[in-house]
Amino acid sequence: MRVNGSWSGVIGLSGGRSFLAHSHHQAPMKTAKPFVGPDGELILYLMDSSPGLFNGDKQEITCTLEAGAELYLTNQSSCKLHPSVEVEAGSRQVSTFYVGEGAFLEYRPEPLVPYQGSRHEGETVVHLATGGQAVVSEIITPGRVGHGEVWAYERMMSRLSVYWDGELAVWDSLLLEPKSWETSLGLLGEYTHVATLWVLSEQVSGEHLRLLQEFLAPCKEGDVYAGVSRLSKNGLVVRLLGRSVWQLEKVMQECWEMVSVEMRGKGALKVRK
Repeated sequence: MRVNGSWSGVIGLSGGRSFLAHSHHQAPMKTAKPFVGPDGELILYLMDSSPGLFNGDKQEITCTLEAGAELYLTNQSSCKLHPSVEVEAGSRQVSTFYVGEGAFLEYRPEPLVPYQGSRHEGETVVHLATGGQAVVSEIITPGRVGHGEVWAYERMMSRLSVYWDGELAVWDSLLLEPKSWETSLGLLGEYTHVATLWVLSEQVSGEHLRLLQEFLAPCKEGDVYAGVSRLSKNGLVVRLLGRSVWQLEKVMQECWEMVSVEMRGKGALKVRK
């Protein structure tokens, strides 16, 4: 049986505090009780009552941030991707966000863990109005390392599209098919985990790029290999390779903390899990 779980929500702003104006879910997806952060931002955890995504399952997230609203959106745990029995029926995730004028979205989902034989396609679409800002991250693991399932999945596809006032500004696609590799060393070297951090804002400048380049320079000789590029319009992207999730999360958080004060006038939010 194929399962289509979904959540849709609207985040509003009242009295300087963001709130959940509308929420609708379809099992197995649901939300934990939202709470407000120290600066009035809404913090929301998505939950999946199933053990993960199976062959043919689909998961959809649709969220609108009204003008001035702020949302930190994450999930409780990593997303487990189970084997795909049918070649053309892998699992799929689609996340669509509408960020209004002066609104801020931070979407920090937990890592994807593809099991042996799994096929998965993920797509994130971000629509930003003038003055809107968003931070989006993703971590892809090589599989269940403790079970010896490193690069044992069939296919992983990840796509991102960013629109500014209805105009396409960013399109990115990552395809990983381990069985087609003669050796993983030719693609990822000695690293096993892939991560990306997108900072989407009209406030991004060449100075932000310089700061992050200097910060990430030592990473080219350590457990994390990372680099940063400025987008052609309103943003930057940090690409990382590593050997563990916590190392990648640490570097991404430090990158965001370096630029958040200048961009938003306050420090980066730290959420415990």
